[in-house]
Amino acid sequence: MLSSSVPRGVVRRVLLRGLSSSAATRTLPTASVDVKLVLESSIARRESSRALAAFDKLQQESAPQDPQLLQRLALLVAKRGQPHEAPRAAQIMRFLLSHPGFETDDATQLAAIYTLDSCLRARRLEDALLLFQAAKEKAILVDLPAVDALVKALVDSHRVDEAVTIVKNITAQHDVNPTEQTFQPVLVAVMQQKRYEDVMALIEHGRVHEVDFSPETYDLLVDLSLEQYTDKDVDRLGKFMEYINNALEADGMEPVYVAC
Repeated sequence: MLSSSVPRGVVRRVLLRGLSSSAATRTLPTASVDVKLVLESSIARRESSRALAAFDKLQQESAPQDPQLLQRLALLVAKRGQPHEAPRAAQIMRFLLSHPGFETDDATQLAAIYTLDSCLRARRLEDALLLFQAAKEKAILVDLPAVDALVKALVDSHRVDEAVTIVKNITAQHDVNPTEQTFQPVLVAVMQQKRYEDVMALIEHGRVHEVDFSPETYDLLVDLSLEQYTDKDVDRLGKFMEYINNALEADGMEPVYVAC
């Protein structure tokens, strides 16, 4: 029973405030559901910017995230988004891949490949590398064109040793089969540094893992070595030419190179 000493106007205001608070509490989940519907419809309509805005709002509300929906969002942003949105797709993919309970499938692989490509096209090499590592940790195969593009981007950024490491690791795993086109930009970059021994080691690594090198690749390297030739390089260049000739002979081709 209400005390007779409490004015009725005060009681009415207290009740109204209580009802308003209760109504607000009840509408929060509904608001999140509405935003999620906006996210779903934006993805269906391929509206990447609108979808990202809805995703950001859900994050602000700390609403539970649907992994499959986020995967679709990342793929949409990677395929249809603006170049400046590529890092957002990579961020979403890394978040998904870092979740212990997230189960990957073919759609995950597709989203990872498209996102990696979009980062490289937007010149976001660090985002691409982080995603590549996250995909590797989840045993997601990245296709050869994506690997080639990543390796070339590293070489173009003068990060040659990182490119060498990726090429060696990918080749040794036998999940993706690199070609001499994968090796070429790395071999040229290493040769430009006059690292003859490292060039031979990388070629040999490829040959051991059944990568076929044609005279085209050898011609490119030999021509470059001769352009950089100095008297101090005589012995090292001679060993390099000998290695190339032996490789040609082992592959059933005629040795043709002679050191200066």
